[in-house]
Amino acid sequence: MDPFLWHSFSSPILPQLAGALVIILVVLWMGHVWIGNASLADVGFCVGFALAVTVCAVIGEGSLWRRSLVAVMGNMYAGRLGWHLLTHRVWGKVEDPRYRHLRAKLGPWGPVGFLGYFLLQVPACLFFASLLCWVMANPESDVRGWDLLGLGVFVLALSGETVADRQLEQFRAIPENRGKVLDQGLWRYSRHPNYFFETLLWCAYVPLAIGLPGAWISIFWPLLMMVFLLWVTGVPWAEAQALMTRGEAYQRYQLTTNTFFPWKPRRMSTNQEGTA
Repeated sequence: MDPFLWHSFSSPILPQLAGALVIILVVLWMGHVWIGNASLADVGFCVGFALAVTVCAVIGEGSLWRRSLVAVMGNMYAGRLGWHLLTHRVWGKVEDPRYRHLRAKLGPWGPVGFLGYFLLQVPACLFFASLLCWVMANPESDVRGWDLLGLGVFVLALSGETVADRQLEQFRAIPENRGKVLDQGLWRYSRHPNYFFETLLWCAYVPLAIGLPGAWISIFWPLLMMVFLLWVTGVPWAEAQALMTRGEAYQRYQLTTNTFFPWKPRRMSTNQEGTA
């Protein structure tokens, strides 16, 4: 069995699926032009990812229970994240500072540039869905300890990310918290617990892949997600924005709390307190 990315997509289906994703993302791009909020692209990723995973579950190989399990996992992830983004980043909300910054950089080329960004979600959907499609084709028909481990990691990660997002939104909903730092709940142990649990969620598919030729390749997806969140799209933008809006309070938070991996808070020394 070929473990490469597109194993579970037959050649006639992949172009059709990609075409459907292009249509979805173009429609969402048109909607973004109307409402002025490019976070619709992130919602589009969730929709496209769910569609690709569902198609794989219907036409893919592997036992029915495994395809069903992985499809439910993928759709739960995409549904929760998509609904969160739609309600807290898009519907009646001001555009994310990252996209406002990009819009300012693009100037009059903004609509064309954002069309390209929306269309980039198509290969992203296919790439991340390919891991789940591959796992569905695992020839093991029995329920194994590895499968239960993967499901357990998924439940833990999805629950952790949901709680972290809810704690943040509840904190932001209180006007008196404007300019303050959330350092309670999961945010007491990590400055970005939502990003940590997002990465952990992709680790759930690693034990599910055991039994496939080249199963070690499955670790690439969570590693890639961690790299992007820690050093490209997630933490750098979030930290820069937090320092702009919360200043010294966030600097103190940085001194006591891990960036990514949850751990008990550190104590600030007297010198650190004076320089923060």
